[in-house]
Amino acid sequence: MSNDSKSVFETAISEELKASRFYSNLALQMEDKGARLKFEVMAAIEMRHYDSLVSYYQEKFKKPPFMQEAKESKIVRPETPPKAATFGEAIKVIMDTERRAYEFYKKALESSTDENDRKIFKALADMEQAHFEQFRTEYNYMMESTIRFASEDIPWMMEVY
Repeated sequence: MSNDSKSVFETAISEELKASRFYSNLALQMEDKGARLKFEVMAAIEMRHYDSLVSYYQEKFKKPPFMQEAKESKIVRPETPPKAATFGEAIKVIMDTERRAYEFYKKALESSTDENDRKIFKALADMEQAHFEQFRTEYNYMMESTIRFASEDIPWMMEVY
């Protein structure tokens, strides 16, 4: 097994752990219970990614992963929001982060020749893309200035005789 594959998994493990911490920290800052819950759920999802990668790594390489700090050359850092960021600013950073995670796993998928590695990378790329789409939709709804809302669109809006 090449060190390159090993390095990809070690970077992914490190980044998933950081992602979980990132969402946990965001959750702690949220006064709104719904927003807090959303980020707690995301932290748990990223921790499941981490746990799955660690388990796969240990099975594949027969040892625990080397926990590295992701280097600038491996992961391009997203723009950092100000300390007192608005919810919208935070969502934009999250979208960028999830998109970059998708691109990382997509590139790993494209360069991998091991079929089991490819399955893992494909699943993770798909999940990160879904996270991006979820936050993009939320951001678009949040920033939308008008919504078409007509009485004929309301369920059960009918005259009862």
